Amino acid sequence: MLATLRPRFSSLPSVIAAAAACATLTTATVAHADVVWVGSFETGDLSEWSFVAHGEYVEIQWELVAEGELGARVELHNDAVWPNGLKRVELQHLPEASRTVEGATTWFAWSFYLPEALPEEYDQAIGYWESNISYQQVMAFNVRGDDIVFATRRPSNVEQWQADDVVTPGVWHRIAMRVAWSTAQGSVSVWFDGQQVVDEATAQTLADENGCFVQIGLLRDAIEFDDMPVIVLDDAVEGDSIEDVRPDPPAVDGGDDSGSDDGGESTGGPSGGDTGEGGSGAGLDTSGGGGGGNGDAGPAEGTSGAPGSESSDGLALPPGFSDTGDAGASDGEQGSCQCRSGGSRRTDTAWGLVLLALLGMRRRLARRR
Repeated sequence: MLATLRPRFSSLPSVIAAAAACATLTTATVAHADVVWVGSFETGDLSEWSFVAHGEYVEIQWELVAEGELGARVELHNDAVWPNGLKRVELQHLPEASRTVEGATTWFAWSFYLPEALPEEYDQAIGYWESNISYQQVMAFNVRGDDIVFATRRPSNVEQWQADDVVTPGVWHRIAMRVAWSTAQGSVSVWFDGQQVVDEATAQTLADENGCFVQIGLLRDAIEFDDMPVIVLDDAVEGDSIEDVRPDPPAVDGGDDSGSDDGGESTGGPSGGDTGEGGSGAGLDTSGGGGGGNGDAGPAEGTSGAPGSESSDGLALPPGFSDTGDAGASDGEQGSCQCRSGGSRRTDTAWGLVLLALLGMRRRLARRR
């Protein structure tokens, strides 16, 4: 049974019958365009994602959603420490290898919601692209308070877009991107809440011969803090066109929150690295490789560096990860994701489907009243 979704039903047969009866209705609610990949959380778990950093602080919830019935609440705690000291709770999507190679073009978008503005005194990365295996960040979005910066990292750190007072708390926002990949001269376009803010800015979008992955969530430097920033994520999409990724902000009410020069600052990517101040727009840069501070590419201690390695429960993990490499990960779970504690993966999926069906029926009944 899902750790964060605890449906309690008195009659399982009647629930199954109800789910079957409204299956055709709920299909229309969660339907997507013919896109390459979707991170919608409608599975009721985090199985759509390639990897999760500190998944014990990721909660599948239905109080705040941009699309469909479910979203993910991410809390950044001071003890969400990566081996290099950085504080991070993030979801990773690793596209198919051919989709981020020289000459390829990727469209990607996601929606986010801030119950409260992020602190101005800290720099928080909410999303970035980074090279696989070598862990060199190539572009990132950083937020302080209500302000946002988008910067490309190569061949030098360039602040491509900066806007004040646009990351409004209490409403859904959406970031969409078009990336043309190249180790020489690629380009990036960005849409924020449906408005194009970057138009084919030139940059080196590939750090080396490796493809790239994207991570979204919350990342801070190796600092101590007492607050607990929260971001809610939903409706991540990879596609082949602007129509696939739908750049306009979600047309939904915010709802109520259920709980409380180049270089930049190097965060070492998923496997560690060192930190160092950069120039304007540097923000939190996840460049530096996985050598634990020497800038060499490679997995951190306790991780598997073999591509296609498997976790202890048989799930394929991206290169540089293992289910024992992160603090807090327990046996039988992918990385540190502990959102599926108890029960089998099949049971979790069944409960998720049943719950989705009931939620869809409840909302439709409420509308009819």
